[in-house]
Amino acid sequence: MDQGRNRPVFSLSAKGVYGLTALVELGAQRNQGSIQIRDIAGAHRIPQHYLEQILVSLKKGGYVESFRGAQGGYALTRDPDSILVSEVLEHLEGKLSVVGEQRRDGILEFFWDHVQQELDKSLSGSLGDLLREKTMRDSQVDYVI
Repeated sequence: MDQGRNRPVFSLSAKGVYGLTALVELGAQRNQGSIQIRDIAGAHRIPQHYLEQILVSLKKGGYVESFRGAQGGYALTRDPDSILVSEVLEHLEGKLSVVGEQRRDGILEFFWDHVQQELDKSLSGSLGDLLREKTMRDSQVDYVI
């Protein structure tokens, strides 16, 4: 069996997934003030120490601000509609590409360009778009018989 069959063409590291998850959580609770790291980490089973490192990076990127004290925590610095998913992921992961530059040349270059365009289109939504999708999914009733 070919070991490469189940390997994704494009994948995000835990840093990208956890960072985006934290921003969605902060966006979902933005009307409640700052949110503590332990609450985000616990709700999403993210290692707290690792989440702290990610939030420091997001703070340096201007996506979140921190508040000290017993009621301290983190909050978004911008409206969720002004934060692009691609922007956040590139901040955390670096340039997002389906294949390395060395594999782009050649007979399949047109194909990889098309795949890259589709990836870019998929990631062009905003944090606000993710929040609206989350709200819609959370409000759907799931009937099990």
